[in-house]
Amino acid sequence: MSNFPAHRPIPAPVEDDFVAAFENGSLDPARFDHRTHLAFGWHYLQRDGFPEGAVHFRRHLQNYVARVGAQSKYHETITWAYLVLLNEERCLRSSPGESFDTMIQRRPDLLDHRNGAIARCYSKAQLDSPEARLVFTLPAAERGTS
Repeated sequence: MSNFPAHRPIPAPVEDDFVAAFENGSLDPARFDHRTHLAFGWHYLQRDGFPEGAVHFRRHLQNYVARVGAQSKYHETITWAYLVLLNEERCLRSSPGESFDTMIQRRPDLLDHRNGAIARCYSKAQLDSPEARLVFTLPAAERGTS
């Protein structure tokens, strides 16, 4: 496991050794909460742009969940939806190099996994579907379906 104690706040900006712990699977899963997911997504998007940063994050996330035995928690639609929302924020409302902490102060709804930005885009039924877990799906409301 990583040498990051559980009480240590999420680095902002994300430090190289924290990224390395995520990429090599040594990051303690107890440290990998929703906020950390978003902070890493932001890091990859800031570093590599879109779509490359999103692809890099997704690949490392899939490897990480496999290494820690949490493959059943991976959700393709939620992963991509948050990456798209983060990228929208990065490109349309953020200053160059803006920190995750500064961005999330402006968009705390991204931290609310149940009632925030994703819930406004997707129904619970759609996100609970096996198809949405397996492959990125657009919000059903956007396609005129339920």
